[in-house]
Amino acid sequence: MLGIIRVLTTDDDRVLLEHGKRMWETHQIETVTKCIEDQPNGIYDHESEMMAIPKIIALAEALMQRDEIDAITISCAADPGLEELRSLTDFPILGAGACGAKAACLVGQRVAVIGITDQIPLSIKKGLEDQFHSYRYDPTLRKTTDLLSPDAKEKLLAIAQDAIADGADVILFACTGFSTIKLKDYLVTQITIPVIDLVEAQATVYELIRRGEEIG
Repeated sequence: MLGIIRVLTTDDDRVLLEHGKRMWETHQIETVTKCIEDQPNGIYDHESEMMAIPKIIALAEALMQRDEIDAITISCAADPGLEELRSLTDFPILGAGACGAKAACLVGQRVAVIGITDQIPLSIKKGLEDQFHSYRYDPTLRKTTDLLSPDAKEKLLAIAQDAIADGADVILFACTGFSTIKLKDYLVTQITIPVIDLVEAQATVYELIRRGEEIG
């Protein structure tokens, strides 16, 4: 079973469990989801990330004590606390950004990343190395709530199409909120190159770990 750490505080089960629900829908993976405390706005800058990392580590340590959990993932594109946790334990620790980059590199050589921040998450850029093609975002879509606007998917499609015209051969999301609006389901009906969703990528990498396969 995969333990999911959400980096925002919520008591709304619909929000809390949405990543686990998606992993079940796409990979039939059983999950347990917990969120960090006292951060209702999640991680949105360096200060909030520094506040979150000790909470993420403590939550991961608690999840590791549960017999049914055999891996943990930090379901956030920026992978806060991932390197710190990996330095503390040999327990399998995943991160959404790292998983997405790994999946994208397996299916393409020129990875275009699309997100909602003005800069690509460093964990994704590091994971892609020389297979990184470009990073794009729409300036009107800067918060997860913006993704609920009626024209959000069309704007993101335009960004993806621009990247393809510029030579990209795979699209990688840099926002787990894209999974919430099922952006991949929409894009694959409009474009012909592979699309990597961060929530699905975590499930894929977990499956490889569970099977004992080498993931690089």
